[in-house]
Amino acid sequence: MATGGNLEDLTSVAAVRKAMKQFRELGRDAFIAEYSAPEAAFGRSRDHFVVEDGIGYDSKPLAAAAYGFQHGRKHALHSDDFYGGPPVIRRMAALGFKVSNWTSPSLILDKIYTRNDLREKFNITDATIDNGVFRPKGTNSIWLFVTKEKTKDRTQYEDRFEGDILYWQGQSKGRTDGVIINHEDVGDELLVFFRDSKRQHPGAGFRFEGRFRYVSHSNGMPTDFILQRWTEHEQANQPEDNFDPHSVEDGRKKIWAQVRRRQGQPAFRRKLLRAYGGRCAITRCPIQALLEAAHIRPYLGAQTNVTPNGLLLRADIHTLFDLGHISIAADMSILTAAHLIGTEYEGLAKSKLSLPSLAVDYPSGNALAWHRMEHHF
Repeated sequence: MATGGNLEDLTSVAAVRKAMKQFRELGRDAFIAEYSAPEAAFGRSRDHFVVEDGIGYDSKPLAAAAYGFQHGRKHALHSDDFYGGPPVIRRMAALGFKVSNWTSPSLILDKIYTRNDLREKFNITDATIDNGVFRPKGTNSIWLFVTKEKTKDRTQYEDRFEGDILYWQGQSKGRTDGVIINHEDVGDELLVFFRDSKRQHPGAGFRFEGRFRYVSHSNGMPTDFILQRWTEHEQANQPEDNFDPHSVEDGRKKIWAQVRRRQGQPAFRRKLLRAYGGRCAITRCPIQALLEAAHIRPYLGAQTNVTPNGLLLRADIHTLFDLGHISIAADMSILTAAHLIGTEYEGLAKSKLSLPSLAVDYPSGNALAWHRMEHHF
């Protein structure tokens, strides 16, 4: 049943951000269900998403929720109050938000697709789909077709997976390097289709591996890239289990919100993921779910959310660093407190901090000196 509200009356940027925050805390499906009426349920977006910090927010339910935050929760719009697509795109764009047209909702994770399958599915006539990097016309998607074992006429570099990390070599002349590096900043999604060899699947098909994000790159002509499987959106749908005697669901929401806060503000964490190649600066752990944005000097506002005041650390190392049980010497060697002797962390004292590839991202010497003084190293 329509509420009689008008989408054009959504004028508050702050209300949209509140809706985004609730989306992240509840998870995608729970958020959509929260604003669905029995007779007028929202569905997942089929193509258009409001995109910020790499997260795609389902545009129509987001607009409905934001309207409720602006005009009172009980007045949140129902799905039959307004059309999706162009009206939502225009309203969100008017408020300064990026709305992207993604192809990933139409693809099935782990399914084998040939290029002909994709041509037919997306009505593609562009011959450049036969290249390794392809952007379907009219979309904000970038498709990477990756073959582990190269034919003899290609550069003999082995593209490979190590867990959720993809080591991939770009095009020989680097024409698409900037597109890969900056894809999140402009609201694009990066999709990977992978095969071990051309003969691995019928029709020279590829397995759809899902969304990835840029982490770092080195060399050039061709460029060596490190890409990491995007998991944040899926994780938002699956909060960690937590028992709460009053409400299991509330307990789940609470613990997931705590994990998100601990990992750090998305933009700051993303800078550190890029700077440190998606690995812990001390242990080299590559598991993104465990990596957190650590401030060397405590957070005091946006001015402290800069890469030289941060370290990308595994969760347990982050805790030890914040408590002053671990610090970093001027020569970047790891300092450990005496009480860590005899523990699994004793060996850290024999290692050095892994530095970013770019000197501009190196941790601040002054900030590290403050940390050592603060914790009596």
